[in-house]
Amino acid sequence: MQSDILVPIPSTAWEQLRDLYRQDWPRHEIAYYTIQNYIRWTERDPHTSTTLIVYSLNGSWWETGTYIIVDHTDVFMYTLEPTEDTLRRMLCLLDWHHSYLMNMCLYRDAVVNAYRLHRLAIAFDSVDVIYRVPHHVALQFRYELPPGLTLRRIAPHYARFIHNQWLNKTVGTEYFIERLLRWNVSMGLFCERSREPLAWCIRSQNGALGLLGVVAQGKGYGSLVIKAFARWLAEQGHSTYASVRHTNMATRRLLEKLGFCVVGEASWLKNMKSRFDGTELRKAITS
Repeated sequence: MQSDILVPIPSTAWEQLRDLYRQDWPRHEIAYYTIQNYIRWTERDPHTSTTLIVYSLNGSWWETGTYIIVDHTDVFMYTLEPTEDTLRRMLCLLDWHHSYLMNMCLYRDAVVNAYRLHRLAIAFDSVDVIYRVPHHVALQFRYELPPGLTLRRIAPHYARFIHNQWLNKTVGTEYFIERLLRWNVSMGLFCERSREPLAWCIRSQNGALGLLGVVAQGKGYGSLVIKAFARWLAEQGHSTYASVRHTNMATRRLLEKLGFCVVGEASWLKNMKSRFDGTELRKAITS
């Protein structure tokens, strides 16, 4: 029997892969927009493909729609297969000598199983709640800008400022933020008397709101930015998603007050690099 291998999906097939997820929305909405994000990125900058791989198992991506995207050290994965068997087999084949961040992952058990097989220590493990507000609801959002404040897209040169405010920053975080600001939409609240934003939010690779930040607490700036951003996305025909840590009750209450509803759970997982000898591991995978 032929051994499983990870096969990159050529960029010429990404639109076909994306369109497999044009079903059962909103269930597969995030999977669709994750692929669309990278289609758009590579169109804008072909050099993106040098650090980006979209994997399938044995090249048969059209059978179950299963894919794993490795973007530097960020990983996104989805499947249409109820058993998740193809995804589990793919995870076993990743090069775990790298440390990956599993972004808003819906398949925690499959990832943890791969960690166990590769004897990987877990560096980070957070269970989040996924919130969604449909575009027809967000179109009704109303907000009023205080005098002297404006809303606008955040320029890439603010990446360092946002990086310095972020509690979860690690090596490479500033570059990650700069890429999102350069290629994805964002919303910043600015004051005429200050060069830095008072509040901000950026759309992440899978379309969810990310990196929500506020300089001055208690002024309603976070709520204002979320409403403005969700309203703008709704005008483009998109629903708005957000991933919030279970214990972050302040943000959860804010989203629920605005009309966001819980639609599921996701995990953010990061592994330590593997030091496991591959000989024994290959025997375990093929057995």
